[in-house]
Amino acid sequence: MTTATTAATAGPSGGRKNYIDWLRNLGILFLFPYHTARVFNDGASFYVKGEVNTFSTVLVQLSYWFMPLLFLLAGSASFYALKRRSAGRYVGERVSRLLVPLLFGVLVVVPPQAYYALRFHRGYEGSYAGFLWTYFTDFSDWSEYEGGISPGHLWFILFLFLISAALVQPMQALARRGYTPGWLRRPLPAVLLPVVLLIALSYLPEAGGKNIFVFAAYFLLGFLIATDDAIMDMIERRRPLFLALAVCGGAGVLMLGGQEGPPATAVRDLACWTALLAMLGYGRRHLNGGPRAVAYFNEAAFPLYVLHQTFLVAVGFYVVEHADAGPGPYVLIMTVSFALSLATYEIVRRWGPTRFALGLSRRKPPAAVGAASAGGTTRRS
Repeated sequence: MTTATTAATAGPSGGRKNYIDWLRNLGILFLFPYHTARVFNDGASFYVKGEVNTFSTVLVQLSYWFMPLLFLLAGSASFYALKRRSAGRYVGERVSRLLVPLLFGVLVVVPPQAYYALRFHRGYEGSYAGFLWTYFTDFSDWSEYEGGISPGHLWFILFLFLISAALVQPMQALARRGYTPGWLRRPLPAVLLPVVLLIALSYLPEAGGKNIFVFAAYFLLGFLIATDDAIMDMIERRRPLFLALAVCGGAGVLMLGGQEGPPATAVRDLACWTALLAMLGYGRRHLNGGPRAVAYFNEAAFPLYVLHQTFLVAVGFYVVEHADAGPGPYVLIMTVSFALSLATYEIVRRWGPTRFALGLSRRKPPAAVGAASAGGTTRRS
């Protein structure tokens, strides 16, 4: 996605790892069907809401894996980054490529989402300028889905920076020592030990309904997996097993619905972790081609993440005013918001200040871009 998540990596043996890029980019693209489903799912609130349908409800219930996937891949990318960077340079890059887009997003990208939420849920009829004055000066209510100030979907960037900065020293020490966990080379402990850890961490305090300790665990697990190709060899060989466990876990999640408690937590954590292992295994086997597409989306992924939800909420607001049920509104919201996000990226990527604001590196000369497209993926980790 950005410095912390773009892999395009050479592993310990020097081989390219395009499958990591593919998985990350597909995870970002999944945000469009997922957040569109949030408009139509049962239960949880959202900025705008249409008529509930079963497809959207099930899709949201089974989407427990995609944010952990992004943290996992960010951890893997950090392993490769720290092999060639000092801790200070690593953190400095994350300041410019995570905190700068976070600030830009909080000031510019997120407020329109709250504006449309206020109009939809509370019937606000004032101007956008008047809304902004209230939005930036009232800290009494952080209910983001009804117009309150919030980092919105950019919580991921904030968490990613905090986790990266907090773990940089131990990660660098492990990388320099050449440490690799032997237990991750064996299927049973590779499944059970992370699940036990995740269950334990899930009972630690949350911030805004999200547990940074759990996401830090996924990040660190991604880092550890990257330390030895033998770990990925095992994951690839055992991918049918992990897929079967993930399918059973997904069925368990659907049966439990929104239940809480230790048994439900264990089922969800098992389902999520085995789904991630299955994705890594099948991704390594099947997602290593298409260097041109990978090179394009390696740069596009992070801006698409930052921009997508504002367009989706705005489009959703106007669509559900006229049609709020059936597949038509869902497809329309998803496709139009994707097209607008991609078109905006194509505009902002051509201007230095907006590239900087969205966490992109300075533009490469045309020859370098051509070489990268021909020879593999560009590297910005």
